[in-house]
Amino acid sequence: MSAPPSAEQSAARTPLSPSELAEALQIEVYDAEGKTHALGDLIKGQRSALIFTRHYGCPSCHAYVRAISRSIPPSKLPPNTQVLIIGNGSYQPIKKYADNTSCAYPIYCDPTCKLHAILKFKWTMKEGSADDQKDYMADAGTPFSRVLDGLKCGLGQIHHVIYFGPKGLNGGEVIISADGACEYVYRMQNATDHTNVSELVSLLGVKTEET
Repeated sequence: MSAPPSAEQSAARTPLSPSELAEALQIEVYDAEGKTHALGDLIKGQRSALIFTRHYGCPSCHAYVRAISRSIPPSKLPPNTQVLIIGNGSYQPIKKYADNTSCAYPIYCDPTCKLHAILKFKWTMKEGSADDQKDYMADAGTPFSRVLDGLKCGLGQIHHVIYFGPKGLNGGEVIISADGACEYVYRMQNATDHTNVSELVSLLGVKTEET
C-alpha cells in the first residue's frame, strides 16, 4: 500500500477552483513586442498547456524550454492544441530568451506576477535532490555549468537584467481544455521541479514513434 501524499505533494497538485481559473483568465500578459493580451483570449477555443517558467536567467528553465521544444514540437501536437510559455519578468528579454532556448512556442510574461499569485506558485530557491531529478535535467549539465549558463545569459543581456523577474518565484504547468476547464495543474516545489517532459507528452497526447 502506497503512502499518502505529503502536504507538499498535495499543495503541488491542488486543483484550481472555478473562481481562481476565471480570475486568472482575465489577467493581461505581454508578448515580445510589449502588447497586452487577456490570457483568456489567447487560449479561447483551444486546449492549452501553459508553461510558467522562473526568471529569464534560470538555467534549469532554459533546459526545460529546450526539452519541450525538442520533444514536443508543434507538428506533433494533437489538433486544436497549443503550448504557451509564460515568464514572470518583463517583455524586453523575450526575444533573446527565445533565441537562447530555441523555443518553438510563443512566449508571454506577467511582470505583475498576479497570475503566479492566483495560481499559488511557490517562492523558493531550493533545488531538487539528486535522487529526484526530472527528465529534462539530464542534459542540463552540472550545477557549476548551470551557474555559468545563468551568468552567460545575464551578461549577454546586461541591459535587460533588471527585467528578468524575481529569482525566488517558481512556476509550474497548467493544462486547460478547449471548453475552459482545468485538466491539470502542477506547482514547482523547488527550482528544478517542472513536470517531467515525458509526463507532459502523455498528458497532451503528443504523437511519438510508438503512437
